[in-house]
This record gives sequence, C-alpha cells and structure tokens, in this order.
Amino acid sequence: MSDEPDVITQFETQSTIQDRRADAAMRAVLSSTYAFVRSAEINKTISGFTFDHYIDEAKRSLKDDRILGSASNSTTGIGKRQAQITALETLETNFNNSMASMRKLAEAKDTSARRSV
Repeated sequence: MSDEPDVITQFETQSTIQDRRADAAMRAVLSSTYAFVRSAEINKTISGFTFDHYIDEAKRSLKDDRILGSASNSTTGIGKRQAQITALETLETNFNNSMASMRKLAEAKDTSARRSV
C-alpha cells in the first residue's frame, strides 16, 4: 500500500494506513467467502452430472447449433452458437477459396511477367 494521501471529497475524511489495511483485509475476506460459496455451488452442479452427460453435451456441440440464453432471463435467447462441425466446414471452405484466389493471382502475375520479358 502506498503512503500517498487520498483525494478527499466533501463527504469523506482523511484515511489512515490502518483504515486502508482494514479495508484491504475486509476485501480479502469477502473475496474468499464469495469464492467458497461459488465453488460449493459449482461442485453441487457438477456432481449432478455423469460422464455420459458430458459425452452427450460434447456430441451436441459438434453436431447441433446451440441457442445462447441470457444470464438474467433464461427464457430469452441472445444468439446462436454455430455447431463445431459447421464452423470447421466454413473455415475449410474459406481457406480453400482464399488459396484458390491466391493461386489465380500468382498465375496472373507469372503470365504478365512472361509477357513483359
């Protein structure tokens, strides 16, 4: 912690090093408490799934588009995540098209270079 003075507004008073340390300690305790609670929630969620659940989810993400839900309202969709196989096929098509375009450009440059000689 720095020993530089705080910028004081009209509703605040000068904080001391002890105040800053107490504030940092309180934030650390709150952070640890929050992490503990969230990890307990996550562990409960994970323990409800079997290996088959994870395999099925992985298969679905490969084959099927998924609707992304809103965190604040589970009934609201905010978009669609493309199936991984579709994304890979799109990537492959775009790559092949780009390579074909580059090949045509290279051939055109070779042809024009031969003509100019």
